[in-house]
Formats: sequence, structure tokens, C-alpha cells
Amino acid sequence: MNILLIGAKGKMGRCMQQYLKQHNINYVGVDIDNINEHINSHIDVILDFSLPSAVTQNLKLAQKYNCPIVIATTGHDKDNMKIIKQYSKDIPIFLSENFSILFFLMTRLIRNLRGIQNMDVVVEEKHHKQKVDRPSGSAKKLIKILSLANISPKVYVFRVANVVGEHSVSIFAEDEQLCISHRAQSKMVFCKGAYLACKFIMEKKPKIYGMEDLVDSM
Repeated sequence: MNILLIGAKGKMGRCMQQYLKQHNINYVGVDIDNINEHINSHIDVILDFSLPSAVTQNLKLAQKYNCPIVIATTGHDKDNMKIIKQYSKDIPIFLSENFSILFFLMTRLIRNLRGIQNMDVVVEEKHHKQKVDRPSGSAKKLIKILSLANISPKVYVFRVANVVGEHSVSIFAEDEQLCISHRAQSKMVFCKGAYLACKFIMEKKPKIYGMEDLVDSM
């Protein structure tokens, strides 16, 4: 497998390079502004750890080389989502707010919540101080799942120290409390998930795939 890693100099990009090197996986690391000068070999999959603003450029590149793309950036607005859906007609796209397998299992637990309309529900997320989007894409995912059950949670966002990523959903009743939480102790968790997504999407048909597809295939 030959991976084109876009956003190689960012925090996650550097971590991803470390993961790929440790596992002897072939890749070429590039930045948004010097992609073309580094593409001189066959590309099997593009892994995008750049910026939401570069999504169109990166999708055009994937379409040009007729290869799948794993979009690992978060903070996509409605316009970006429309663009992603449009390109998914021509190329396989893997899109996720969080590449942790256990975080995805947490979302499955949240989907099963019923009968808590009259209780207080709180979504809390913590990330390092350099995290740009707030709330995070993962927190927005939890909020969206709860909204489908007609639950409007209170949301608390913290940017503290070098926290990798913590998310929780807490339910408060009169005399009891339930908390479902996930804590990433290392960015390598997301690197492993991103690599598994790259392997999964190889030779898939054009459409949008996500963590549910990956987990169900394991």
C-alpha cells in the first residue's frame, strides 16, 4: 500500500508519520502547497490530515488519480459536506469525526438511550489548547446522536494543557447519575484507526464510508 499523507507537518500528520514508519508502511508526506511536486509514484490511497479549507483541492486530487481518500480533518461546514457528497459519486471516501474504535462503540451505546427526556443530559469534551474547533467534531457527533432522540444536552468545552481527547455523556436523575465516557491516552489511537480506514477503503465502490462500516467489517 502506498499512502499519500496530506498535512504531514501538522500535529496529527507528524504522529501519523511516526506510526507509518514504525509499521513499515510506504507513504509520501506532503503539505497542501507542495503536493504535485512530490507525486512521482503510484498512489493507492490519500490520507487527509490537512485543513477543512483544503477539502475540494484534495478531493480533486483523489479524483484525478482515481484513488480513494480518507478525510481525517474535522470542522466541515454544510458547503464542504455537499462537496464531499458530490465527489463520492466518483470515488470512495472515508469520513469520520473520530478514528478511535472505542469512541465509535461509545456512540453506539449513546444511540440506544431511551426514556431520558425528563432528565438532565450533559456532553463534556476536553482537548489540548491548540485544538481549533470547539466543540470538537466528536462532540458534535454525540450531540447529533442525542438530538435524533429529541434530547438537547448542555454542552461544556474545555481547552486545557496537552489533553489528547476526552468525551463524556452524563445523565442526571433525581438520585442517580449515569456517565458514558471515552478518553484517548495517545494520538496513536487515531493513527491506528486512520490506517485501518486506509486499508478498509481500498478497492471499495464510490460512496461515503465511516467507522460503522469499518467496525462491522472487523
